[in-house]
Amino acid sequence: MIFIQPKDTDAAYHFAAEEFCMSSMGQTQDIFMLWQTDRCAMLGSNQIAQDEIDFDLAKQHNVQIVRRSSGGGTIYTDKGTLLCTRITPFSSGDDAKEIGRTQLAEPIIMALQKMGIHAEIKGRNDMLLEGKKISGLAQRLGKNCLCSHCSLLFDTDLSVLESILTVDESKLKNKGIASVRSRVTNIHNHFSEKYDTQTFKALFKEALSEILPFELYSFSQEELASIEKIREEKFANPLWTYRTNHNFTHHSEKRLPLGKVEVYYEVKDSTISSCSIRGDFLSIKPIDELEKHLADTAFDKEALMTRLNEIDLLPYLGGIGAEEFLSILFS
Repeated sequence: MIFIQPKDTDAAYHFAAEEFCMSSMGQTQDIFMLWQTDRCAMLGSNQIAQDEIDFDLAKQHNVQIVRRSSGGGTIYTDKGTLLCTRITPFSSGDDAKEIGRTQLAEPIIMALQKMGIHAEIKGRNDMLLEGKKISGLAQRLGKNCLCSHCSLLFDTDLSVLESILTVDESKLKNKGIASVRSRVTNIHNHFSEKYDTQTFKALFKEALSEILPFELYSFSQEELASIEKIREEKFANPLWTYRTNHNFTHHSEKRLPLGKVEVYYEVKDSTISSCSIRGDFLSIKPIDELEKHLADTAFDKEALMTRLNEIDLLPYLGGIGAEEFLSILFS
C-alpha cells in the first residue's frame, strides 16, 4: 500500500487528487490518503446545494463549498478534521459496502482503539463514539477501482457546522434528535490527555501504520499538473458545484429509511421524457445513468417497475429498492 499525505488544504484539490489516483493507478494499487482542509462544506453528489447550505452564513464564516463525486449527505470540515481516503482495485462481483467497512472503517476504528478511543461502526455508514457520530463513510465506483472516504471529527468547530448546514427536519424527527450538534462529537473531548490536531494526526498515522503497513508516496510535478487540471475543470468549477435542476413539470420527494430521495421529472404524452434524481442516498455510481435509463418510459407504475428491474439499483440508490423508489412517485 502507498500512503499519500498532501499538504494542500483546498478541498477541490482533495477530490481532484482522488479522481486522478482512481484513473491512473487505483486499478492495480492500494492507496491510502490522509488529508486536512480549510473550512469547507462538502455536498454529496446528488444533493441540491441551496437546500443543504446557508450560503450567506457560509460566506460570513469563509467556508468553501465543494461537491464530491460520492453520494450521501453534506458534511463540514476544517483544520480540526482529518479526512481519510482508501482507493482499492474492485471487481464487478465485489461488495462495495463490505469493502468500505473492512478496508477503511475497520482499520480506522482499530487505530483509534490503539489510542484509547473505543469507537464503533453503526448503521449504514456511521462511526460512533459513546453514541455520537465522529465520522460517516461515502463511496464512489471508478473503472475497476473503489474509492471509500470519510472525515474524522477531532477538534472541528461544531458551532460553524451547525450554523451553515440546513438539515431536513424530517431527518431529525425520524431519529428523535433536536439538532445537528446533538448528533456529533469531537474525538478531542474523549482523550484524557489533550492533544492538538497535528499531534493527534501524527499519533493516528503511527497507529494506522501498525495495522496497514505502507510506503510513503509523493506526487510528481507532472502528476500535480494533472490533478490541478481536474480541480479547475471539475471540482473548482461552479457549474459542477452549484448545478441546478431544469424546470421539470413534476416534483415528488420522500424520506426513506436509507435516505431522502427527490425526483424531478417531465411528463409528455403520458411518458417520462426526462428526470433528475436527488437526495442524500449512498450511491456509488453516477445517478445520471439511472436517469437516462428511465427516460422515455410510460408514466405507469407497472411500466416503470419493469424498467427498474432491468438493472441493478444498488450502486445508484444505495439499497433503496424499486418498490420503495416507486412509492415516491405513486404514494
